[in-house]
Amino acid sequence: MADLPEPFTSRPYRAGDAAALTALYNAVEVHAGGHAGYVDDETEAVIAATIVDVETDSRLVFSPDGELVAAGAVAAPPTGGYRIDAYGGVMPQWRGRGLGRAVFDWQIGRAREIYQAAGSPTDWIFETGTIVGDDSAIRLYERFGGAPSRYFFEMVAPAKDNSRPAPEGLRVQPYQPAFERTLYDAHMEAFSDHWGFQKREFDKWVGFTVRSDVFRPDLSRLAFDGDELVAYVLTYNDADPERVYVGQVGTRRPWRRRGHAGALLADVLAGAAASGKGFVYLSVDADSPTGAVGLYEGAGFATETTSVDYRFAL
Repeated sequence: MADLPEPFTSRPYRAGDAAALTALYNAVEVHAGGHAGYVDDETEAVIAATIVDVETDSRLVFSPDGELVAAGAVAAPPTGGYRIDAYGGVMPQWRGRGLGRAVFDWQIGRAREIYQAAGSPTDWIFETGTIVGDDSAIRLYERFGGAPSRYFFEMVAPAKDNSRPAPEGLRVQPYQPAFERTLYDAHMEAFSDHWGFQKREFDKWVGFTVRSDVFRPDLSRLAFDGDELVAYVLTYNDADPERVYVGQVGTRRPWRRRGHAGALLADVLAGAAASGKGFVYLSVDADSPTGAVGLYEGAGFATETTSVDYRFAL
């Protein structure tokens, strides 16, 4: 990695690095005022699903005694996609040594290589994000010419039984593997009009959702209108044993604005309480055109932190 200050060294991500990388992610979140919710299995699943080649598209930085102090990865767009994403960060106690600058310089350089190799498509973008309170990360992104492109709310609600009957005509049930393909198709349809959405291949998507080790089928809900899957809520374990994380909430367009997602969320909150959890956590686009923020507020969620995506010219 060019410009990496001495005596630090770098190499690509390897099997067995997930625990150290997860600890770095959580330290960065806490430093910015967020929640340490990442777990090792989630880190492994996301890397497997989004990083094409860890040898060329990831870098871990180590101190002389072998401590992981910084990391960066670059996720090329899926087939038909348009956005290159950057992941990573620097351990708070190791900031101010030029590590973030070296890692991000490598990331944006690698993103440009991917972009040029694809023929420099005119509609491609490069983005990364951080919690609004992470001032040093924001200064770094602005130094590289980045500009805010979108804001997101991380919201949390107390787990409690305020469930209600399913909307008339709907059948609600926990997730079952038999519905894997049906769920994938419904999700790709439901999110096709969401900001920043990129359609991922079936095997990639299920790898970090319903086939991941942190997925909670017992706390996930599917709603059917006859044989049609019309809405769903997918839930995952969090590093905090008091919490679970709602990763995906979707309603197909013909069934929107009927209270389906709210009813499913209420059922998930009740299920979480019954399983001994104290809180349910999720993230939402602050400008969601589907009215998701109001939906979650109505279900008892309140904003815990705000994060921002930064966009860079390729």
